[in-house]
Amino acid sequence: MYLYLYDSFLNNKKYTALLAKTETRLTDLGIGGKIFRLSPLRNVAELINDEIRSGVKTIVIVGNDKTLNQIINLAVKFEITIGLIPVGEDNKIAKALGIASPEEACNILSSRKIERLDLGKANDVYFISEIAVSSGAVTIECENKFKVNTKAKDLVKICNLSPLSAPAEQSAGGFNPQDGVLEIMIHPLKADFWQFLKKGDKADKSVIPFKKAAIKSKIPLTVATDGQKILKTPVAVEVLPKKLRFIVGKNRIF
Repeated sequence: MYLYLYDSFLNNKKYTALLAKTETRLTDLGIGGKIFRLSPLRNVAELINDEIRSGVKTIVIVGNDKTLNQIINLAVKFEITIGLIPVGEDNKIAKALGIASPEEACNILSSRKIERLDLGKANDVYFISEIAVSSGAVTIECENKFKVNTKAKDLVKICNLSPLSAPAEQSAGGFNPQDGVLEIMIHPLKADFWQFLKKGDKADKSVIPFKKAAIKSKIPLTVATDGQKILKTPVAVEVLPKKLRFIVGKNRIF
């Protein structure tokens, strides 16, 4: 039984025809289900809990990366399968999962290729792709075994999937959400234009795998999960292996 959760931005009339076409296609494929539209007035956590109790086995998120992040954080405690229909802009995670369009998403849902994916956890917030640290020097203590110190101008991310800002041709990059680890990625930012000319896009990068870590700093710094939820240091980070059951496309990057 499928539950389709529509983000509130889909109430815009410009999406009406696309959603109608998508719903018709899902019905033709025999995978129609209940549709609920998210809103600030609706208790989504309670809705998900009630629907799972009534027999829902698959939740399909209709929206963008922000929608995905929101629902995963509410549904992670349940043993259910997650699907995704990307609509609108800001769907980099969908593309990494091999889901390029609403039309393709319908066929992927019908094929039902399910993969167990690792999930990251930062304090009490879950993320599927990455967390990014704002500018500022941090110390990352990994599993009480070693420390990584960064400089104020370093670009620091902790990745499960490939970094969201990575160009398409570099998106694979060795990041695998099924390997049971997260990766710290440290990329020194170019000091000036001349250094950029000298090093180009191949400035030294460090990628360090780990299972548990703590991000600390002398002053509170911003940490963003999947570009959405904002935390402040210190932040405890860990990987939850095979935590998420996700319907993926054949063109995924892992």
